[in-house]
Amino acid sequence: MKRAMLAAAAILAISAHAGCGGKSGANNVQNYGGLNPTVTVSPATANVQPGSTQQFVAAVTNSLHDTVTWEVNGVVGGNTTFGTVDINGIYTAPLLTPAPAQATITAVLNAATSFSGNSIVTVTSVVFNNSSLKGNYVLSLRGTGANASSSFYAAGVITADGNGNITGGAEDMNDTNSGYTRAATVTGTYSIGADGRGTLNLNSSLGSFAYAIAIRADGNAGLNEADKVVVNATGTLEAQAANVSAPSGSYAFGFSGASSACGSMNSIGLFGMDNGAVSGMQDLNCGGMVTQSQVLSGSYGTIDALGRGTGSFFSGMGASDFIYYMVSANRYRFLSSDSRTGLLGSADLQAEASFADSDFNGLYVISSSATSQTTISNMLIEIDPLGGNIPTGFIDVNNTGAVSNSNVTGAYSLGPSGYVTGTFNAILNTLQTSFPFSMYLVSSGQAYYLDLRTQIQGRTDIEGVTGGGLVYAQTETALDNLAWAGSYTTRQAGHFTAGGALSTGNSTTVSGQISANGNGVLAGTLDFNDPSGVSSGLQAQGSYSVGLTVPGRTTVKIITPNGTRNYAAYIVSPRQVQLLETDSSITERGDAILQF
Repeated sequence: MKRAMLAAAAILAISAHAGCGGKSGANNVQNYGGLNPTVTVSPATANVQPGSTQQFVAAVTNSLHDTVTWEVNGVVGGNTTFGTVDINGIYTAPLLTPAPAQATITAVLNAATSFSGNSIVTVTSVVFNNSSLKGNYVLSLRGTGANASSSFYAAGVITADGNGNITGGAEDMNDTNSGYTRAATVTGTYSIGADGRGTLNLNSSLGSFAYAIAIRADGNAGLNEADKVVVNATGTLEAQAANVSAPSGSYAFGFSGASSACGSMNSIGLFGMDNGAVSGMQDLNCGGMVTQSQVLSGSYGTIDALGRGTGSFFSGMGASDFIYYMVSANRYRFLSSDSRTGLLGSADLQAEASFADSDFNGLYVISSSATSQTTISNMLIEIDPLGGNIPTGFIDVNNTGAVSNSNVTGAYSLGPSGYVTGTFNAILNTLQTSFPFSMYLVSSGQAYYLDLRTQIQGRTDIEGVTGGGLVYAQTETALDNLAWAGSYTTRQAGHFTAGGALSTGNSTTVSGQISANGNGVLAGTLDFNDPSGVSSGLQAQGSYSVGLTVPGRTTVKIITPNGTRNYAAYIVSPRQVQLLETDSSITERGDAILQF
C-alpha cells in the first residue's frame, strides 16, 4: 500500500511539473535518482543508397518514459531533400544525393525534449564489404613491444582475395630489443562491415596478430592493434599498383625510429636512385645531435614478385641495411634491417626537377612530434610562406600534457632541390620559443619535415630531443562548419601523461569511422587500445566548430563510453583533417581521411 501511495505521489509530481510551461511542460520532466536521461541512436553512422531504407533504434536510459520523436536535420519526419524517417525510426533516403550528402538523424525524448541522441547518415552509392579489400597492399606498422621497453617497426605486403582471406604475403620486422626478423609467408582472414570498419587477422612465423581496420576512399586503410600480443601498434595498408618496378628517379624521404647509437632518430633527405645506385643528402637528428646536408651513397637491388627489395646506405654515420617495398613507381616504404636499429620510413618521387619560390607559398599544415626519453611534444602548425618570409601562422602544442597555442612568424630559404631551411617563432606559455626546421619538398603540395630543436620549449632539463613529420598544402580555408562534411576514417596514436612525463607502457591508439554532417555534429564508431585493454566498436558522439580567425582551424569534442576527448584540428582539404589532442592527460595526434 505504501509503495502504491509513493507511486501515485510521483505521478502527481510529474503532472504538476508538466503544467509549468515549455513544450506542454515536457522539458520540465525531472530526471530520476539524480541522473540525466540519455538517448543513444544506433547505428551511430550509416551509409544508405539513394531510395533505400535504414532502421535506426533509440535506447533511452535514466527515464521512466522512453518514447521518442524522430527528426531528419531538425525536421520532424524529415523531407524529400534529405530523406524521411517514420515513427519507428525507419529512414528512407532521397532518390537524389543531397549536398552535403550527410543528414543528421535525431531521436528526441518526448518526456524531456532537451535530451536527444544523434546518428549521421550518408546518402551514397558506395557499399563496403569484403570486396572493398582486394589485391596487394603494402603494410607498415610501428608500435611498442611485448615488454613495453622496446619499439618495433614492420613493413610488408599482404594479398587479399576480396572474400575475406589473406592468401599470401611477406613481412619484415625490426624490434629494438630482439632485432630483425622476416616472415617469408603471411596468411590470415578479414571482415569488412558496412561502415568500412572491420577486423584483420594475420598469421606468420612472427606470430598471430589481430587488427582493427578502416577502409579509406583512396583504397588504403588504417590499422590499429586489437590484441595484446604486443602492447600497441598502429599503421596503414596502401594499395599496391600493378606491375611495380624498383625505384628510379629523385625521391624525397623521411624516416623515424630508434637505435642503440642515438636513442630516438629522425631524418629527411633526397635520394637519387638510378640502376641500383643511391646518391643524395640528408638532415639527421640523432638523439639531439643535428647534422645537416650529410652526403649519402649506397646501392639497392631489384624487387621480387611482391615488390620487395633490399639495399644499403652509407653516410657519416656508417653503413645501414634496409628493406623496401614498392607501393607504386612514385612511392615506396622502407625499413632498417640493422640489429638494434629500428627505422621506418617512406619516399616519394619529386614532382619537379627544380623548385622555385612559387612552388612554396600559400597555406600549409605541419603535423609533427618531438620526443625525448621522458617527453613528447605533439604539434600542429599552420604557416603562410611567401618569398622567404612567414608573416602569419599559428601553432597548437601538447607538450606531454601541457597544452598551449600561439601565433607564429618566421623566415626560410628554398633551394632548387626542394630543400627548405628556416625558423618559426612563437610565444608558448609566456616563453619566447624558436623552432628551427628543415624540409624536403615532394611537390608544392607535400613535404617531409625535420624538427631541428634539441630541447623542448620550457624544459631546459630535457636533452636529446628529436622530431619530425609531414607537411601538407592546405586547400580548404572555409571559415564555417560546411568545410567538414563526409564519412572519414580516423587513426590516432599517443601516450597517457602524468606529471609532465610519459612511459612507453602507457601508449594509446584510436581508430575507426566518424561522420561529419557539415553543421557541427560528429558521430561514429571507434576502436581503442590502451593499457586498460582493447575496446572495440564504441559508439561516439561529438561536435566540432570551425573558427573564424585561423583558416581551417577547428575545435573538436568526441564522447565515447571511454570518456571525452578534445582536439584542435586543421582541415587540410575536404579529404583530410589533421588532429591534435588537447587534453592534459593524453598527448596524441592523428588524422581523419575521407571514405567517400
